[in-house]
Amino acid sequence: MLLKKMITFLSVISLSILMGCGQQERELVVGNYTDEQTIVYAENRVTDEEKIESFKTMIEASTITNERPKGLPQYVVTINNPKESTMELMVNFWENDNNEFVFSKGMDSNEYFKIAEEHIKDVNELLE
Repeated sequence: MLLKKMITFLSVISLSILMGCGQQERELVVGNYTDEQTIVYAENRVTDEEKIESFKTMIEASTITNERPKGLPQYVVTINNPKESTMELMVNFWENDNNEFVFSKGMDSNEYFKIAEEHIKDVNELLE
C-alpha cells in the first residue's frame, strides 16, 4: 500500500514538472495592422520581466491628450500570459509628425495618451 502511494506521488510530481517545462510566463509582442481586422505580430517576443514591467510603468505614467490620431495605428503591443491564455494589456500606437507617440489602451478605447518625452527613445527601441 505504501509503495503504491509513493509511486503515485512520484508520478504526479514528475508529470507536474514536465507540464511546467516549456511554459512561459508573460511575453510582450509587437505587431502591425494590415487592415482593420488583421494584426501581424513579429516573431520576436520579449520575455524579460523587467522590460515588460518597465513598459507597463511607462504606459501607466503617460498623460491623457486631446490629440486624436487618424487612421489605423502604426503599431500594436500586447502583453500576453500564454500559461493562463490571457492578454494582460493591448496598446495601439500612432506616431505623429513630431516623432511623438499617441496611444490607446484596449480595442475600442476613446481615451488617448501621450508618451512622455523621456520615454520616446525607449518606445522607438521596442517597436524596431
